[in-house]
Amino acid sequence: MICDSQVHAPDTPHAGPLPGLEPEQLILEMDGAGVDRCVIVPLVPPGDDATASNPAAVAMAQTDPGRFAVMAPFDLRRPEKVPLLARWRETPGLLGVRLAFLRGPNLALLLDGRLDWFWSAAEEAGVPVMLLAPDLAAEVGHVAGRHPRLRLVLDHLNLHPMKDYDDLGAAVRPLLALAAHDNVATKASALPCWARDSFPYRSVRQPLESVVEAFGTRRVFWGSDLTRLPCSYSECVRLFTEEMPFLDQDDLEWVMGRGVMEWLGWDANPGLRSRDDPTLHSKS
Repeated sequence: MICDSQVHAPDTPHAGPLPGLEPEQLILEMDGAGVDRCVIVPLVPPGDDATASNPAAVAMAQTDPGRFAVMAPFDLRRPEKVPLLARWRETPGLLGVRLAFLRGPNLALLLDGRLDWFWSAAEEAGVPVMLLAPDLAAEVGHVAGRHPRLRLVLDHLNLHPMKDYDDLGAAVRPLLALAAHDNVATKASALPCWARDSFPYRSVRQPLESVVEAFGTRRVFWGSDLTRLPCSYSECVRLFTEEMPFLDQDDLEWVMGRGVMEWLGWDANPGLRSRDDPTLHSKS
């Protein structure tokens, strides 16, 4: 089973550089590329609760729980909302939280060490957290060490989505130190965006291999970040399934889906339907 660890969907009402995908369009893309499941990272600001701020994404996951699940944002400026975490995974379709630390209040809160209340609550509730935290490996390591039962997943090999890198191997090096924390995993998502060449993107092979050697195949999760890709969805899949000779079939089982599903606690079988099931494309 192939599970994409990051897709932005569905479409969002606000203008932004990364448009989401409507359900029907995403399903067609998945079917064409042979992708069975997607973890949806909604492009919405956090609201009073996960369902209220992500109704369209949650509806996708609840309508088709075998194909979609959601990692929803949480408002770190509102500690009074921490009781939500204890009930977070009770909402069908929600697997955990995704946080971005690129700029603004979130970044300041992390750098100032003012988020222990959140990390502790997520750890206690068993809520996994995805982090967009480029250049913050030391801070993430501190969190991982203080909260060893908190499952963390770093986006994009901890690369910055808006940066180009002359030396991708050097760019991923700070990430490798985090492999010592067995509660830290990483998404190998959007890698074609940082390639210095065209498909099959051999420039990303060695950096990825170094990450897999450090983390093991059970803590490295293939992902597309589909709406940013400079290539087709199928090519992003084939980049891993056909162009990474250091990954054998057992390795690919974990990297291409099993790893992220087990890490996030997404049951492999709830309501799963074949990509050939015509009801996947029908509107009720």
